[in-house]
Amino acid sequence: MPRSSYWLKAIGPAGAVSLASLLLAWVAIGLAISGSLRASVLCALGAFLLDMLDGFVARRLGVSSEFGRQLDSFIDVVNYSLYAAVLVGFHIIPGLVGWALGFVIVATGILRLIRFNIEGFTDDEPIKYYRGIVVCHLSLGAIVFLILTQLLPDAAWIPWLAVVVLIVLSVLQLSLIRIRKTGRQAWWAALVVPLAVGAILWLT
Repeated sequence: MPRSSYWLKAIGPAGAVSLASLLLAWVAIGLAISGSLRASVLCALGAFLLDMLDGFVARRLGVSSEFGRQLDSFIDVVNYSLYAAVLVGFHIIPGLVGWALGFVIVATGILRLIRFNIEGFTDDEPIKYYRGIVVCHLSLGAIVFLILTQLLPDAAWIPWLAVVVLIVLSVLQLSLIRIRKTGRQAWWAALVVPLAVGAILWLT
């Protein structure tokens, strides 16, 4: 099989959606570094929606695969862990504390995704559960704190609350608490609306 055909088959339509999500997340990171926070958050939320869509596409077309699961997990490191770390280090808690927290976010995110790739879901059929909270909690939490820092620029307590909350969320990624996989997509999608409105109103 030609190499191009191999990659087209391995990636498939669901993988293409995953890569589109990665592209948006990468643009979001670049925008965050350059200081275009509103556009960055909107791109990150778009990447989040595409990340939810790739699994739906895979199930709908019956093309789920181990390659697709691995691809999705590796992309999640950039979409959520790295993005959250960049927001923290550059904007929420600039300086050594912020970058130290960013390292914790990325490291625990990688460890959590490695465990998932090895162990998969719990065996409680027909409902599937993740072990530990999913990595998108960190990204969405960082976006909330970013909006708060811009909405309340004189509130010195926000960065310290962010430290506590994001450390707790990072540790919970490695916990054994169960998070339901199925039936929650609408709730996750609903989070995009208030966060997008907040980004439009209070970020520049």
